[in-house]
Amino acid sequence: MQKIIAGLFFILIVQGVCAQDQLSQNKVEKLYQLGVELVQHENYGAARQVFTDFLAQASPIDSRRSEAEYYVAFSALNLGHKDGEKLIDHFIQHNPSSPKASTAYYDLATFFYNEGNYVKAGNYYKKVNFPALTSDQQSQGHFNWGYSLFSQKKLDEALEQFNFVKRQSTAYTPASNYYAGYIEYTKGAYDEALFDLKKAETSPSYATVVPYLIANIYYRQKRYDTLLEYAAVLKNRTDITNASDVSMLVAEAYYFKGDYKKAVDAYQQYFDKNAKAETGLYFRAGYANYSAGNVARGIEYLDKAAASKDTVSYYASYYLGILHLKQGNKPLALNAFDYARKNPKDANFAQESSFHFGKVSYDAGKADQAIAEFERYLKTYPSTAHTTEVKELLAQAYINGNNFNKAIEYIEGLSSRNQYINQAYQKATYLKGAEQFNKDAYADAVVYFGKSLEQPIDPNYTALASYWRGEAYSIGRKYEEAVADYQRVVSLGASAPADVLLQTRYALGYAHYNTKAFDKALYNFKEFTNKADKNHPNYVDGLIRLADCYYVTKQYDQSLVTYTKAKSLKTSDQDYLLLQSGIVQGVQRRYAEARTSLSQLIREYPKSPYREDALYQRAQFEIEQGNYQASADGLSQLIREGDNSPYLASAYMKRGTAYGNLKQYDKAINDYVTVIQKFPADPKAKDALTPLQEALSAVGRSDEFDKYLSAVEVSNPNDSQLESIKFEAAKNQYFDQQYQKAITSLTAFTTTYPASARVSEAKFYIAESHYRLNQFDQALTVYIPLSQDVSFTSGNKVAARIAEIKFKQGKYEAAVPYYHHLERLASTKKDKYNAWSGLMESFFLLSKYDSTDIYARLILEQGNINAGAQNKASLYLGKSAMSRGDYEVAKDEFLNTLNAASDEYGAEAKYLLGLIFYNQKQYKQSYETLISLNNDFSTYELWVGKSFLLLAENYAAQNDIFQARATLQSLIDRFPLQNIKDEASKRLKEIDAAELEKQKKAEADTLDN
Repeated sequence: MQKIIAGLFFILIVQGVCAQDQLSQNKVEKLYQLGVELVQHENYGAARQVFTDFLAQASPIDSRRSEAEYYVAFSALNLGHKDGEKLIDHFIQHNPSSPKASTAYYDLATFFYNEGNYVKAGNYYKKVNFPALTSDQQSQGHFNWGYSLFSQKKLDEALEQFNFVKRQSTAYTPASNYYAGYIEYTKGAYDEALFDLKKAETSPSYATVVPYLIANIYYRQKRYDTLLEYAAVLKNRTDITNASDVSMLVAEAYYFKGDYKKAVDAYQQYFDKNAKAETGLYFRAGYANYSAGNVARGIEYLDKAAASKDTVSYYASYYLGILHLKQGNKPLALNAFDYARKNPKDANFAQESSFHFGKVSYDAGKADQAIAEFERYLKTYPSTAHTTEVKELLAQAYINGNNFNKAIEYIEGLSSRNQYINQAYQKATYLKGAEQFNKDAYADAVVYFGKSLEQPIDPNYTALASYWRGEAYSIGRKYEEAVADYQRVVSLGASAPADVLLQTRYALGYAHYNTKAFDKALYNFKEFTNKADKNHPNYVDGLIRLADCYYVTKQYDQSLVTYTKAKSLKTSDQDYLLLQSGIVQGVQRRYAEARTSLSQLIREYPKSPYREDALYQRAQFEIEQGNYQASADGLSQLIREGDNSPYLASAYMKRGTAYGNLKQYDKAINDYVTVIQKFPADPKAKDALTPLQEALSAVGRSDEFDKYLSAVEVSNPNDSQLESIKFEAAKNQYFDQQYQKAITSLTAFTTTYPASARVSEAKFYIAESHYRLNQFDQALTVYIPLSQDVSFTSGNKVAARIAEIKFKQGKYEAAVPYYHHLERLASTKKDKYNAWSGLMESFFLLSKYDSTDIYARLILEQGNINAGAQNKASLYLGKSAMSRGDYEVAKDEFLNTLNAASDEYGAEAKYLLGLIFYNQKQYKQSYETLISLNNDFSTYELWVGKSFLLLAENYAAQNDIFQARATLQSLIDRFPLQNIKDEASKRLKEIDAAELEKQKKAEADTLDN
């Protein structure tokens, strides 16, 4: 504003002067002087006008015309007029001998320099005749020229200019020293750079920025002691720019000197002020902490270095693995070594990482993984310092039993075996047998248990293999073979595990019981109940079977005492105990007590499977006492309530007898006829003929007898031997697994012998053949009508099959009624369990969790057919609670499952427990749970795979992307199940995409800043 005002003022003066002195001879002189004064006052607009007027009025030979032209051009340039640069060039070309020509390019260059147009500035400084300038102009010009070149990254040319200035002592000398030193530093001329930078450091303007460059030069020259001494001098200064970078260089100096403890402190000072760093720095900071024994800090920095995908990440991963091992964290160590062993540029490091990967896999119980890696190691690196150890570990991995599939294959392939290997073989084959047993593959289980028993070295495994092979034989009803195995356990005496020996007594009792060797069964059940704790899950059942043995061997008093003892334990078998007590009391002619026991069962247990037995037995005892009406009434109740009762034929027969004794012949006749008509193939139909004939005769209806006799004869034709041969031949095709042929032959049989007593059984095997061929719909067309045949004695099997097929087809609502039907027909604990288990699973899949819980608890209370049944029920209580969102109850139930289960139900329970912790963001607990799953349930591949997928999610949730990627990549590379590999591949792509998006966003943020 002041310049504008001054300009206006001078213009007014000029106009005044011109007006007043138009005739004065000094007019031109005054214009020239005024123009000079205006230039000196930087009033370039007025100056240009005045000099333009001067040129218009001055004599053509006026010596000052060239200078006036210069000032016009100079003013235009400073005014930013478009013709300024052109006017300067024009002046120089037309006035080469003018003194102003010497400085014109200088002025032009300086103008563009001040404007920041370093390209033009540099070009014009190149044209300046520097010797014609003053020393100050020369110093400033060379510096400006140097800086213009520096800005264009023409460093060699810039250095020439800075070198010129720095040899002088001017205001531009410190800056020239600084820039010369910086250029020399970038070119690696460290000694020259040090010389110049130290001079620059003496200037207050550069004292704060130069120290970092000097320290960096010492670092690059590997003069670490000098760097540390220099840094010590700077220690108390607070004005240094990039002070944290100096601390980083100090850390690096200590690092390369091997003084890791001091390096750690210096690195920390740097990271306290810098959130990000390059990968190499993270690695060295991590390695320094690793070397100094700072495990947690080492992991923190090495983890960041390993997350990158450059060469450094492989080395970082190796040391990261070592540190995770120090913390006892084998899964994370495995991921780190897994990545490090893929180092493409350093074979030694790859070899070392491979060794550790295999060794940690072995220590973590991952035998398959360890074996694969050790085999690869020996093939890839046949001769290293670790070769001997790897061979030993490989052998141990094969024979340690945790990976029994490989162990068996390996040991059976050996040309010679010592006792130690045979002992491992004994263990491995036992474990394989146990696995097959748990999968219900009993025939395969028998084979492997037999292999284990070929090497009876360790009595523990001899006892276990013998016991479980005995169990497999028992399930296959091969009781004689089972007895031999159980006896082997007994013969081991104290050498066998006490719990196995005790359980063997129980199993041996059952084996003898099923072969009707009741005296031997009695002895073993007695041994079992005398030694077992009352809380033993089989104690009550053993006590009941002991009472049964007393009953069968006619030791009635002892039998009754034992039944009463069992009743006092408030067992879930109270109904059965009342039945048996009533039967024994009846046998002893203690009819009143028998009636009381049986009536109590009928009254208090309306849904008991023994209720029909009780009704029938009570009626039988009434007949024995001559109480025919009471007997008839009881049998009538049984007939009314038992549409599908196996007692129906007998009930009609007995009631007919009672009516006959009461001389109610018409009622007796009706009952006998009912037996013949409803149960024509039952032997009781023949038995009914004689009393029917007598009753008909008694009422004068003897002529009716022949038609009933004919009906029985039709159902029991004379060619029974040929019929039997044809039926057995067709049935054998089924048992030979020739299912399609069996269907054809059995169908032909039912057509040829439609009235045969074997038709229902033939239809059953037709349905079973369809089932075995996975022709479920065809099977159902036979099973469903057969399920309505009350005379078929295997109705429980039919109901079980229909329910199973409906369940497999996902028709859970349709499966439920058939499971209920099986529940009603169940005569064994196994049938009961199958019904309850099917109902439990169906209701769960129908989201009817209250019903799920009811049947799970029934199994826990009454369905103790085997440990697996209890484990499954406990698992479903947890799954039900989890589905309702009641995580605390679910966790308790899963823990209950895990306390007893070492099977697939335990594996699923542990996975779901880990999932709950993950959903609750309790990542540490989730991680620990999933890791223990991999150790405790390594044979259940599905759950192991799912646990690793969930582990990756844990890592991702905690932003540990390196471990998440490594876990998923490990599944993709080595896991045996394709569905798990596919899921891992999909998730890895999602993580990579998310990380790429984060990186793009970070780069965008950096550019914005």
